Amino acid sequence: MELSAQPRRETKLIKVYGDLVTRLNEISNRVGIPFMEYVNSALEQAVRAGRLGKTLKEIVDSYERMLIQREAGLVLVPLEAFNRIIEKFYPGEGQFIESIWRESGTWYGKYLLVKVKNSDPLDVFRDMLKDSGWGFREVSLERRGGEGLLKCFSLTLSLENTKLLMNFIEGVIEALGYEIVGRSYLRGAIEIEFKSREKR
Repeated sequence: MELSAQPRRETKLIKVYGDLVTRLNEISNRVGIPFMEYVNSALEQAVRAGRLGKTLKEIVDSYERMLIQREAGLVLVPLEAFNRIIEKFYPGEGQFIESIWRESGTWYGKYLLVKVKNSDPLDVFRDMLKDSGWGFREVSLERRGGEGLLKCFSLTLSLENTKLLMNFIEGVIEALGYEIVGRSYLRGAIEIEFKSREKR
């Protein structure tokens, strides 16, 4: 029994920037994939992203943020287990736990300054909050001149977790060179006002 050959797919010419073709050719040679096959695979992934309602850039940006978080030592913890630990220890050790989260935020902000080169670290951090497993329905960052306002809203955060996350976020913002000038929070809702720190 002979296997039927796959039908030959129609090809078309498209205009592509010359420098982009050069870089694509370099990558295809490095990974050992024929140029046409490599380019078609990339275009197929763009179509796949479109079916998900995303652009290829959004997906690659999200992957880069995931790598940054993985390298920073962030780990996956079941939310139910985390909540039970916080409920047990927060009443007696709340201030100490908050200080740990703020310190961790400061370290993470300094890490972002080192890792993020081609974007604003604060914009990247906003998108990381959107990607996080804290169930944020909304994360917005408003900036006007040297002042800014970060808002986060979740339907699932407890009051204790809201306060811990607020301390973490403030630690990050301060490490990125800003001064906290106002804060407000309710269960699942955080608003943090900040301004650029004056250089001395």
